[in-house]
Formats: sequence, C-alpha cells, structure tokens
Amino acid sequence: MKMTEKLKRMRAPLKMKMIKAIIFDMDGVISDTQKWHSQIESKILLKHGIKIKPSEITRKYSGVKDVDMFKELFNQNNVKSKPEKASKEKWKEMQKKAEKKIPPIKGAKKLIKKLKSKGFKLAVASSSPTSFIQTVLKKLEINQFDTIASSREVKNGKPHPDVFLLAARRLKIKPKECIVIEDGVNGMIAAKKAGMKCIAFSKSKNKPAD
Repeated sequence: MKMTEKLKRMRAPLKMKMIKAIIFDMDGVISDTQKWHSQIESKILLKHGIKIKPSEITRKYSGVKDVDMFKELFNQNNVKSKPEKASKEKWKEMQKKAEKKIPPIKGAKKLIKKLKSKGFKLAVASSSPTSFIQTVLKKLEINQFDTIASSREVKNGKPHPDVFLLAARRLKIKPKECIVIEDGVNGMIAAKKAGMKCIAFSKSKNKPAD
C-alpha cells in the first residue's frame, strides 16, 4: 500500500482539524540513503576490528545518532578511538556520495507537494546533520518544507523525542496535531514519546503505528 493511502487511512478516524503538520524522517522516507549510513559505518567499524553487517546496523541503530552508535560499539569492543573521529570520517564519505546523486524514494516528492497544497505545515526531522539534509533536499528539488530539525541540534537523539519536539516547536504546532512518517523503529518510538501519531513506512511494507 502506498504512503498516500496509509496517510488517508490514518487521518480518516481523526478529526480533520486535529492534524495540522506532517513531520518526515529523511533517510529511507524521502531519500533512499539509509543504506549509505549502514554501509559506510560497517566499513569504518571493520577498520577498528568490529565486524557487523550493514543490515544489523540498520536493524538496531537506524535513527540513532552515529556518534552514540560508535561510542556504544567502541566501548563494547574496548576500542580506544574517539567516536567523534569515526563520525567525522563517515560524514566526509556521505557528503561525497551526496554530491554525485541522491536516489529518491518513489512517490515521496509527489506526496510532499500534495500535502503542502492541502495546507499542512511540513518539517523534516532527521538524525543526519543539517548540512546533509539541505544537500539532499536541494538535489531532489524539494522546497516545500517549512523547517528542518537535526538530532545534532538536541541533547538526545532517537529513540528520545527531542528532534520531533524541536520540529513541532519550530512549526508552532502542538505535538498531538502532528503525524510523523518514519522508517526506523527508533524513530517510531521517538514519535510516540513525543505524543505524535506515526506512520511506519518501508519501501516494501508500511503500516500505521499508534
């Protein structure tokens, strides 16, 4: 079922006036870049003697701040390197890939335009740095968002609600009036903690989450 159909199904039982804003995760929802994160992180971890498959990184750490992920895995494996250095190395590679081409999620751009035309406030709330979010949106020629929020701007990343609450504040919309579209479990937990409805999205299967 398409993302647009899922959104209609979620809004149907709600009072129409309740939902005023849609907050999008970015990697895996707007751009097909989630796999970049786990692939590059897996390579960096291997350099430090930590062998973990990209699929396992995605399953466990999708949406988590990369610094927090590196810190946890370095501590578990007695690696003395600084997680901040690993994160910096990762984003250097991510930016290189982004400058070439950004693969879009099919239907996302069309949905964003439609929601904007219907009068919804729109935001991106991502664990990626602000500069990377801006690069992706520029490359995909998406300019409908009213604001963006990065986990780098808040104390706690997903699964904590901080980044979604920041997005809501910037939109000047109450959390209960927001719907989040997310592809990661940690992001879905964060949305629920923020007091927002959430659509759990994946390219193969998506379903609403309470």
